Formats: sequence, structure tokens, C-alpha cells
Amino acid sequence: MRILNVPRLLVTLPILLVMAIGLAACSGSPSGSGSAVTVNVTLSDFKIDSSLTTFKTGVSYHFVVKNNGAVPHQMLIMPPEPDTITAQQAQSDSIAGIGDSGLQPGSTQSFDYTFTKAYPAGQLELACHLPGHYDAGMHTAIVVQ
Repeated sequence: MRILNVPRLLVTLPILLVMAIGLAACSGSPSGSGSAVTVNVTLSDFKIDSSLTTFKTGVSYHFVVKNNGAVPHQMLIMPPEPDTITAQQAQSDSIAGIGDSGLQPGSTQSFDYTFTKAYPAGQLELACHLPGHYDAGMHTAIVVQ
């Protein structure tokens, strides 16, 4: 009876394949999901609607912000502040968002953000601080757990 001599490559290849799969499984994102959670935010004259208002620390969020209004708007994640602050001051006080001259009517912009600490109710909101917009109702409370 003759015994076949199997090349080492055929024995080693399955072992290397199993190791590669194991390493790939261990290299995921810290949250284990591998992708960001999409948050759809719609701005109108003068309202902010968000698909999520409760967030979790350590989770990556992809904010997609659409301006359905007839005028430019901002979308800032920030502590509640009176409408008397300027749009520039609001942007500097914000932790993330779309500020500057705002989002033009009909346009969409996106940004990614991961909350690193919790914010109980009343401590953060999505807001627009272009002149008169906040007082007209352009703010939505959020919670970060």
C-alpha cells in the first residue's frame, strides 16, 4: 500500500484561514457594531425633527441633516441657550453640528459624532441659533445615556 505525501501547504492553508477569520472577528469597532447609527434630522421653518432623541455614549452616530425650509438653518448639538446669543457664539458653544452660515434651503449635509459622556434631560439639544430661529421653535431636547 502506498501512502500519499501531502504537501505542507495543503495542511497549513486551512490553519492560516481559521487564524485569519479569528483575527478579523477581533478587529471590530469598540461598540462591536462596525458601523455608525444613522440619525435623520429634518430642518424646516422653524422646527427640528430627529429620528432619534435618545443616544448612548460610545456609539458612533452618522447625522444626515436636510434643510426642507425656505431659509438657511444651523443644526448644532449644544446646551440650551437663549436666542440672544449669536450664531457664531452658539457654534463655539456646541459640541458638534453644522454651523457657519448654516445649511442652505434644499441641501443636505452629514457629520459623524460619538458622545463620550452622558447628558441627562435638559442638558443638551439640537438647535438653530440663526437670528430669531431659536425663539421661533428651532430646538429639540435630546438625552445621552
